[in-house]
Amino acid sequence: MSVLQSNQLAAAVDQASHAGHRQKWLRLAVSVASVAGVALLLGALYGRLMTFGLRRDEMMFVPPAQFMPDWQLYQDVFFNHVPNVAWFFHSMHIVFGDQGLLGSARTGVFLLWVLLILAIVWTTLRISRSWLLALFSAVAILAADPLLGQAGMAATNNLLPLPFAVLGLGLFLVETMEQQPRSSLIFVAGMCLSLAAGSKVSAVVFIPPVALAAFLLPARISLRTRLTGIVLPLAAGGLVGALPVFWYLLDDPQLFLAHVLSFHTGPHIAYWTANAASEPGLAMGLGGKLQLAFGAWLAGGSLILATVLVYLFWMSLRVGHKGERQDGKCLGQIVVVLAVTALAAVLSFVPTPGFPQYYIQPLVCLPILGALLYRQIGTRDRQQVVPVLCASMFVMLVITLPRLMPGLASLAKPDDFTSARLVRGGQELQQALASHNVPEGPVATFMPLYPMEAGLDIYPEFASGQFAYRIAPYTDAELAAFYRMVGADGLGDLFGKQPPAAILIGYDPDLEAPMLEYVRANNYLEVPVAELSNRYGEGRLFVRTTGGQD
Repeated sequence: MSVLQSNQLAAAVDQASHAGHRQKWLRLAVSVASVAGVALLLGALYGRLMTFGLRRDEMMFVPPAQFMPDWQLYQDVFFNHVPNVAWFFHSMHIVFGDQGLLGSARTGVFLLWVLLILAIVWTTLRISRSWLLALFSAVAILAADPLLGQAGMAATNNLLPLPFAVLGLGLFLVETMEQQPRSSLIFVAGMCLSLAAGSKVSAVVFIPPVALAAFLLPARISLRTRLTGIVLPLAAGGLVGALPVFWYLLDDPQLFLAHVLSFHTGPHIAYWTANAASEPGLAMGLGGKLQLAFGAWLAGGSLILATVLVYLFWMSLRVGHKGERQDGKCLGQIVVVLAVTALAAVLSFVPTPGFPQYYIQPLVCLPILGALLYRQIGTRDRQQVVPVLCASMFVMLVITLPRLMPGLASLAKPDDFTSARLVRGGQELQQALASHNVPEGPVATFMPLYPMEAGLDIYPEFASGQFAYRIAPYTDAELAAFYRMVGADGLGDLFGKQPPAAILIGYDPDLEAPMLEYVRANNYLEVPVAELSNRYGEGRLFVRTTGGQD
């Protein structure tokens, strides 16, 4: 080899070495930027969640965090949902009780967000083997417009089933794409799916397609292997995950079904039919529900995600025609996800009236479908997907950051958190009662979190807010016998047995009118109290005087 050739070879090696170092540092910079970006987004999400306005639904879901297990669900208090959500918020209150009732519950919702994002990233990464697509999937969930509203911000049961549904579905799909599925992970998949259904009844839609697919996927295994390695572990996991629901169901089937099923098919619909005018734009019919579905599935970040899915579908079809599939066919798994998505979409139209949170479950299936389609694409064609994913992520962030960034700024003022204001309101209420030497007794209100934050007693009949009270006129006597509730015509008897120490109203004038009549008739004193205002109105506190009710 000549000297010239040696020099050229050395130069080439040196150039390749420098290029390798540049790529290494570039990858490191991208990784650091990604981690920093995710941390900022999570911080912004936490800030938005903690400053999100108080919602009536939280009066149903958060109080069990404190009164359990002293008061029993269904038996001692009205609770029209499956039990997992109540126990979840109870456990959060045990761990984060120093943040108050609402603060601990909202912190639990944030942890659910983290779990949901991790579940989406893990599932899409295992299926697609692409960090870029996994990151895109996480951003797509963060940019889903319905999840940035009440469905994903308030302490309710809307977000709770989603991480478990994604984990259950993801584990099943990943394992059935392997030559030898691990029965232990199939067991966990079944348990997660049941935990999701025990958190919200509508999450049961994830179970039938997976249960049916257990008899079909993977394709070429013996019947014995299928039964012992897939079907039985999936069923066993499902039974374990369903134990909390079975506990309440078997303890008193009529009581449980009266709350979880009969309420939603009877008095709930009757109430909204009679009071539809109180909620302008309420979706009582198919037309209104279609508008809600369109806003959830085909607007904002969800529309961008749907567009990317169409592109990936087209790319997978093109690759299929050329015979260049990269990782083998996963048609069965695609059918499972499509079946879950379709079933969730169809059943979201069943509840009446329709609300935006009913349409969020299909959204978590779409990133998984995208990962399966991406898996079908060959290595060369995947390079064409990169700019599409990057551009889509950029647009998603552009339209989402204006809603998230104020949350990041709010982290500097934790005293302005909704939970902090609620705690101060409870403390002000307690001080008002103490300063006026109010006789002992519970506080009557449709906003029970205010007195509960201060450790004050409430009526079990109002432990779920207004939800039992408002359906009383629309509930027949046979069904009402299963509910711990009181209506307007029963307030006199309830207060006659145990007069309220105070009555807090000002949030729903029509429903609270009988309470206002009661305080006027019984010489209750109105006491001005700060920190009792929220999106529903200014709180008015009336306290019992020595001569009242005597």
